[in-house]
Amino acid sequence: MRFCVRSAFPATHRIRIDARGTREPAHAHNWRIEAWLEAPDDDAAPATARAFLREWVSRYEGNSFNDVPPFDTVNPTAEEVARVFARELTGAVRTARVVRIEVGEAAGFSATY
Repeated sequence: MRFCVRSAFPATHRIRIDARGTREPAHAHNWRIEAWLEAPDDDAAPATARAFLREWVSRYEGNSFNDVPPFDTVNPTAEEVARVFARELTGAVRTARVVRIEVGEAAGFSATY
């Protein structure tokens, strides 16, 4: 079976924009995250994925990505958020295969991992 879990939440970030470590000003987005997974039929993976997504979002919701690991050291771009979420979701939902992660930070823009 294939299934999708998704959420949206407000959070801010400051992206490093050059090799010297210059950061853009802090700004807010209404982040969107969508995860597509594949698991055996009758598996508990959908419930596990939903619970993990709720817990993961609660770390960042209303906060600055830059203040919460791993984004205190990882540049919190949409691409990196998608990559980190995919890695963590894979570890949390071991009976499922992550097919696609999409993270949007602004209208008309998203990154897919």
